Amino acid sequence: MLRQTADLRAIAAELGLSISTISRALKDDPKVTPGTKARVNEVADRLGYRRNLRGVNLRTGKTFTLCALLTSNPTADFGDPAAMHLIQGMIAGTAGSEFKVVIRPVESSEDQLRACRDTVADGRFDGFILDHTQTNDARVQYLLERRLPVMTFGRTGLDGHGWFDIDDEDAALVATRHLIAAGHTRIALIGPPERFVFAGQRLDGYRQALAEAGIPFDPQIVVSMDISVRSVRQRVEQLLAMPDRPTGFVSSNELATLGVIRACRDLPAEDHARCGFVSRDGTSLFDYLQPPVSSLYYPIIEAGRRISAGLVSLVQNGPSEAVNALERATLIPR
Repeated sequence: MLRQTADLRAIAAELGLSISTISRALKDDPKVTPGTKARVNEVADRLGYRRNLRGVNLRTGKTFTLCALLTSNPTADFGDPAAMHLIQGMIAGTAGSEFKVVIRPVESSEDQLRACRDTVADGRFDGFILDHTQTNDARVQYLLERRLPVMTFGRTGLDGHGWFDIDDEDAALVATRHLIAAGHTRIALIGPPERFVFAGQRLDGYRQALAEAGIPFDPQIVVSMDISVRSVRQRVEQLLAMPDRPTGFVSSNELATLGVIRACRDLPAEDHARCGFVSRDGTSLFDYLQPPVSSLYYPIIEAGRRISAGLVSLVQNGPSEAVNALERATLIPR
């Protein structure tokens, strides 16, 4: 026999409190004391209380559903481990709230703004998460014009939305310095297409490290492309065919690094042994690779958690609660 869920009256009767107090406590109203909230939540859990979200939706217009429009680059090899960690973090970021996250993959070949418009037209979502941002991102402008809450993974140069970012300029600077300290002077930068904000940030950090060491910048060993293991392998094979080929590689994520390593494996053993790799990463993948790969690490699960939690705050409390955070990755030498 299914247990019948309690309503506010049953909770109020057991505790001897008013229905309005019970309602405010369950909404985490700051005017209700922590002790009262704890008692109310304990009884609500014990009695099987479930909030009537359909009724709340009718009163407030909220659906308690968020949409993450995440850029994907389909590949014949295997998926991006960081993408799964990001999604897991976004799910964790809504834990304890009434919100849920719906993931809407958007292929890199799709019209990004059209995909955003189509999703808004669906009418099911209270707020939106976007990644792979561009300067003055047209998707963000579209959402802001419609007064829709938006949180981005990356900066845009626009005001009025929340964002969380990892300092890619600093990460590329530290990664390049690390390879220079190991004796490399021909260092390739493997990164995403130039249209993305973080591609320019990475290039700035890379160039700064070269300039500090008096190493000339060579645009021929800077690669900007849609990242997959196979495409990076093929492009790096071309770099390795150069007379003055690179020996060090700074790459933007785990997939790019795997492609670089696979290309270098075809070198003669003594040349392969002289190669150095430093990657941006957000998973523990590089703990399991040989040869060892140093990395600039920030946990992508934590990034996802902070992004979705930030969007929940925006939806509940308005633009004044916009979350803007820039975090640095940590060098893990291996």
